[in-house]
Amino acid sequence: MQAVWFLSHGSPTFLTEPNRTTAFWTRLAPLVAPEARAVLCISAHWDAPAPRLAGAVPHPAIQHDFYGFPPALYAQSWAARGDAALGRWLRETLVAQGIPVLAEERPFDHGVWLPFKCIWPAAPLPVFQLSLCVREGGPWHLALGEALAPLREAGVLIVGSGGITHNLGEIHWHAPEGQAASWAVEFMTALEQALEAGDREALCHPWTLPHGRRAHPTLEHYLPFLVALGAAGAQGLAPQHRNWMFGTLALHAYGADALPSVPAARA
Repeated sequence: MQAVWFLSHGSPTFLTEPNRTTAFWTRLAPLVAPEARAVLCISAHWDAPAPRLAGAVPHPAIQHDFYGFPPALYAQSWAARGDAALGRWLRETLVAQGIPVLAEERPFDHGVWLPFKCIWPAAPLPVFQLSLCVREGGPWHLALGEALAPLREAGVLIVGSGGITHNLGEIHWHAPEGQAASWAVEFMTALEQALEAGDREALCHPWTLPHGRRAHPTLEHYLPFLVALGAAGAQGLAPQHRNWMFGTLALHAYGADALPSVPAARA
């Protein structure tokens, strides 16, 4: 069974300014089970009225969907892999799981390729992206993850990419790495307590947690976490990495480990 990851993808500047989080990303590739067939990413940066799937082309493009950054970041590229036949299988499988997904030829946004470029300088596996449907809310995205869970048995690594805190109005660009505002720490402490307790009701409604609306004025960066949580199933998600940047951005990562495949029973 393949792993599930949730990665807080941070800022595009991470591509030219390595930090503890990018170092963590570089250590992830060996954790992918050998029988992996594909990667399915749910990024904060694609919202659609209904589920959409991208990547079913031979060479998916990337987009530089950010503004006001140094020119060097707009010259960044990433060698993504696609697969039309595998994309059809993935879409048909999702439809069979009750997810009425449509194919869309869309370049991967930086929520996909920013961390993936650190993990895999050139993608060794076909990569696909599934959209969020922000208007559906937290419980819907948890249920979406639960519907995706069987893909893990079929060799699909599921990755949620967002931000476990995301208030750009309160970031402090010159704060030392690892330093965090007290309100952001209080939010993360409450979230991880709910995660450890298996309190999915609280996790589905982050604005009920201390400083929830301050940590997430909008929810698009949080919802990929709920998709990953649903896909983790009974394993749940465990902390894999903790770091703070710019005072208020928690770059924490969470995961459910890959499990050995169970051999088929012999007659």
